[in-house]
This record gives sequence, structure tokens and C-alpha cells, in this order.
Amino acid sequence: MKSFIIALYAIFLMAMISGLVVAYRSSEGLVETDYYLKQKSWFQAKTEERRLGLDIERPASLRKGENHLTFVLTGHGEPLHNAGVKLFMGNVSTSDLDVTCAMRETSPGTYQAHLTVPSAGKWLVRIDISINKLKTSRSWFYDIN
Repeated sequence: MKSFIIALYAIFLMAMISGLVVAYRSSEGLVETDYYLKQKSWFQAKTEERRLGLDIERPASLRKGENHLTFVLTGHGEPLHNAGVKLFMGNVSTSDLDVTCAMRETSPGTYQAHLTVPSAGKWLVRIDISINKLKTSRSWFYDIN
């Protein structure tokens, strides 16, 4: 009985050590580095969004093939012009099809880009907005058939 308990403790100890070694060697990014600073800037961006009254009108849908994307940015109902706007589009299942491009302002507050959706699936569309003190992003998911 005594040898059984010793063997059980030895197995437990080996399992604990193995678990710690695996956890140390294969960091999966579960903890964000500098998360406090990043979250602080996120809260500052959201506060600035509320101060500007940021509203974004986005495309209702996307389709497979060529897409003409138009986003309308307003602040307290007024067009938000001269902003730096970048568009990111990527398939959720693979990063091979990710595309990033700068959007062009065609009229005050209206930003456009032309992108091709090469395949069906779930796609993430994100715009990164930079104007004055505001640097923020908004994301949406689209199901492409």
C-alpha cells in the first residue's frame, strides 16, 4: 500500500512538471502583452467616439466577386471628412485571402473602395479610422454565399 501511494505521488509530480513545461514552451497568446495600456487606449478611443457622436453607415451585404464598398461616416449628423480610413477584409477560416487597402473619400463623409471577394464563407470587414485625436476600428461579419 505504501509503495502504491508513493507511485501515485510520483505520477502526480511528473504530471505537474510536464504540464508546467508544456505551458511554458507553448505560449498561445492567451495573455495579451501590455494589455493594460492597450485597454486604456481602447477606452480613450471609445470616449472620443462618443464625444464626436461617431456613426457609421455600412454596406448591407457583400457578394462573391467584385464589390463596391461604401461607408458613410458622420459625427453628430454631420459628415466626417478628411479622415484616414483603411479597410481590412479577411476570411475567418484562413489568413491567405486577407486584403487591406486605403479608402478614398468621394464626397464629404463618404468613403469607398473596390474589393474582390474570392470565395464564399464568413468574412470579417474592419475599418480603421484616424482623425484628429481619434484612432478607432469597427468590425462586422458578413456571410457570403
